[in-house]
Amino acid sequence: MRTILHWSVVLLAVLVAPPVAAQVENVPVTNQVYEYLDRLAVRGLLPPYSNASIPLSRATVASLLQAAETKRSAMTRAEESFLEKFQREFAVELGRGIDNAYVLIGSEGADESFARGTLSDREKFLFALVDSGATLFVELLGSLEYRGANGDSWGATGATLASIGGRVRGTALGTLGYLLQSTNGRLWGDKTFALSDPTLAGNYKLNEPESRFFDLTEAYIQLQLDWLNLQLGRERRVLGLGYSDRLLVSGTAPAFDFIKLGARYKAFSFTYFHGSLVRETFLLPGLPDEAAENTNKYLALHRFQFSPLDALTVSLGEMVIYQRLAPELAYLIPVNFFKSAEHQLGDKDNAFLFLDVEVYPIRNLKLYGSWLIDDIDFAKWGTGWWGNQFGWQAGAYASNVLGIEDVDALVEYARLEPYLYSNRLAGNSYTHNEITIGHSLPPNADEWLLELRYRPSSVLRLALGYRARRHGANVLEGDSLLRNVGGDALEGHRPGDAETVTFLDGVLETEHRWQVRAAWEPITNLFVEGVAAYQRRRSMGTRRDDLLSAVRIRLEY
Repeated sequence: MRTILHWSVVLLAVLVAPPVAAQVENVPVTNQVYEYLDRLAVRGLLPPYSNASIPLSRATVASLLQAAETKRSAMTRAEESFLEKFQREFAVELGRGIDNAYVLIGSEGADESFARGTLSDREKFLFALVDSGATLFVELLGSLEYRGANGDSWGATGATLASIGGRVRGTALGTLGYLLQSTNGRLWGDKTFALSDPTLAGNYKLNEPESRFFDLTEAYIQLQLDWLNLQLGRERRVLGLGYSDRLLVSGTAPAFDFIKLGARYKAFSFTYFHGSLVRETFLLPGLPDEAAENTNKYLALHRFQFSPLDALTVSLGEMVIYQRLAPELAYLIPVNFFKSAEHQLGDKDNAFLFLDVEVYPIRNLKLYGSWLIDDIDFAKWGTGWWGNQFGWQAGAYASNVLGIEDVDALVEYARLEPYLYSNRLAGNSYTHNEITIGHSLPPNADEWLLELRYRPSSVLRLALGYRARRHGANVLEGDSLLRNVGGDALEGHRPGDAETVTFLDGVLETEHRWQVRAAWEPITNLFVEGVAAYQRRRSMGTRRDDLLSAVRIRLEY
């Protein structure tokens, strides 16, 4: 009864609050507001909220901030300062206009000096237009980063990366959102070391032999019609539960083009998207290739999420990787049963099932878990058959640990069975441009993550973490594969490979990593981010120790 009364008060406060402007464009997945909302949900200061599928629209985020405002009295001082910061950032969506923003080009910034405006804690834009029919925001994006290494893997080396570009976004007629974001960058220093980052490894331009340039582009249009959402474009998305990474669509996966349909009604939501992927150029010798010449690679996914209780959120769905000359009609039907359709189409595609669960058993604690099924034969359960391919991820997130305000702790375990993400047919791996779309762990591996987080104020975030990984790698001789144990997403099970597998079989590789992260925002929209890590790896009796560091200055103005 108390729970019903509690959320009734929150709902009433939201309904009587100033109207939220219908800003249809999305909040980028890298925005720290998601981390803030997630913490408030764990603290019990928000109704059921999930980071399992982002990005969200700016209007949706603003509605959540309105709900958070009603619980201000229960917040710590740091949480209040974050709330005030995000209320400035989402002022238009909260119905407060841009009077308190600093706009460089336009009348809003005409009566204020450039230095005073750019050094203030106000939200900043190069250009902003807000009227009754449309909004338009233009922002400058820039970054300068140095990454260094000293140790056995790369020696004493480093790389400097600089990028500059812009973002144009807005909403027309309250229903049509749009975004164009593009940056161009240059690399100086050790290119091989820089390409150890999967975000850069998937960049086509930087991977050209003599090139030191890279570019990143996202663009979309999005139509919001009451409970229905339609989107066409290219955008970074993350899907699944987890803080080290995600089993379904990870933050390190390269962006890809897609069409998306979404629907939301009360505590139920549905998401479908169909994306176009880049087929890998490397195909494992001996892996059957049934794709026609000039075949395209696609990903179809649909996901159902519902919250039967305030303290419980469940999502389930399917996804399928397939190759055709043109999109397959069966996978263009958003509510079709993909696994059954895949069987009817000749069992030549790579289909997955997944289940995510989030539970809030008590205030300040969240338990979560994901189960990914690549393939399953119940008759062979427990026999070690290679085709039973699963991925698991589970963890606990506690806020205000030991009663210490603004200190959070999380523990997480992930395990990927042999051959997960790979496929018995060439080109059907769960990859885009040879980068795994899901978790950054390779198959036949597991990982423990422990992390402490501290947010003393809205301008500073700190984290201290430890990660332990184990991986059973395929046995190689030079570039030749001698024994396939299911340790590489690009190397599926071939005719003649062993019919049974043992977890962590092959060449055992271990990694221990201790890391500290800091993010400082001394001036609104100017970020200084740093990482320092000590990493120890062992493989085939060889130990490699490395000190890694990175410092990045980032501007969104």
